[in-house]
Amino acid sequence: MNDGPKDKAGAGASLAGAADPQLSTWQLSATVVMTLAIQVLTAMAMTAPAVLAPVVAADFGFAPSAVGVLVVIVGLLLGTSAHIVLAFAAMTVIGGANGLVNPASSQILARAAPPGVRVMVFSIKQTGVPLGAAISGLLLPALLLLMSWHFALLVIAAIALVLIPLLQPFRALCDDERKPGVPLRLSAMLLPLREVWADGRMRELAVCSAVYSSVQLCLLTYLVSFLKLELGYTLVVAGLVYSVASMTGVCARIVWGLAADHLFKPRHVLAGLGIAMSLCGFVVSSFNAAWPLAGVMIVAAFYAATAAAWNGVYMAEVARMAPAGRAGSVTGGAQVFTFAGAMFGPPVFGALVAAGGSYAHGYILFAVLPLLMGLRMVMPAPAR
Repeated sequence: MNDGPKDKAGAGASLAGAADPQLSTWQLSATVVMTLAIQVLTAMAMTAPAVLAPVVAADFGFAPSAVGVLVVIVGLLLGTSAHIVLAFAAMTVIGGANGLVNPASSQILARAAPPGVRVMVFSIKQTGVPLGAAISGLLLPALLLLMSWHFALLVIAAIALVLIPLLQPFRALCDDERKPGVPLRLSAMLLPLREVWADGRMRELAVCSAVYSSVQLCLLTYLVSFLKLELGYTLVVAGLVYSVASMTGVCARIVWGLAADHLFKPRHVLAGLGIAMSLCGFVVSSFNAAWPLAGVMIVAAFYAATAAAWNGVYMAEVARMAPAGRAGSVTGGAQVFTFAGAMFGPPVFGALVAAGGSYAHGYILFAVLPLLMGLRMVMPAPAR
């Protein structure tokens, strides 16, 4: 089935009534801000272990390269303990909280966003991931100058606590489709997975997201440790590079959203991003102490502009392909594949670092995978 501009418009018109006609401009803007704030907060919680790994690892008794095996408030509170069991519990809670964000926000935004700016709206919301990572990269190293890492995590938990009452007014606006009386059944929970896998187009998108998310998480998880432990940067400077790269990802998501709305097919935007992140990964693998800081920062920024900026285009495309009224559940099904890549990527990367003694080995492998996926996305989409 052609996914060009005409098909995009037709599918958009049939998707849950496209934009909700009852939402005014300010209500749409407020809804985007609300979903963005939640995305930022969960991203801060998810990236905190990667930023703190060079400092915290010794307290847990493992190497910084092992941080990839730890894949929100309660999670952060558990994480303040230096006990490895509670740390795994913390990452489980934080990961679970992160997993709830995209299906819920996709259901909301699929109804609220007009078809002509849908990818743009999704991309703005998804800027919360690199934005949250950038805030973590700047905030946490600065907090470590004033307090222990335990209290630094409590600061993020406190921010989450403050956000909760601010979100309550949005429930009347966004939760009107709830059906509290519908029972939860395992078969119903597995239905979105079956829907995604049965549709060749969505199945390919889901696999693409698994590859790209593995690259993204490896970039976010290991960049600070790479810069500090192999290149000899201080944690503050490494955190600055991390934040600059993450902020570049914020801007890039908006650019790719505009491109997918007005210039290219979303599929081709995803293809280009896969090839570009592959090239950046190969360059990052060549980093050494002789590289100037400015060069490292520029390359890291380009890497984040691709590896950490594809999500909005992907989410909007999944929501567009979903049956009417099922954007949230189908996005949840597709996200299983996305999180599978995010879950398995960092441990594989860490194992390569441990085996080869250099972060370059991990970056090379995770440069090959998106190259293959990007070349596949250049080809015509599979039949529905």
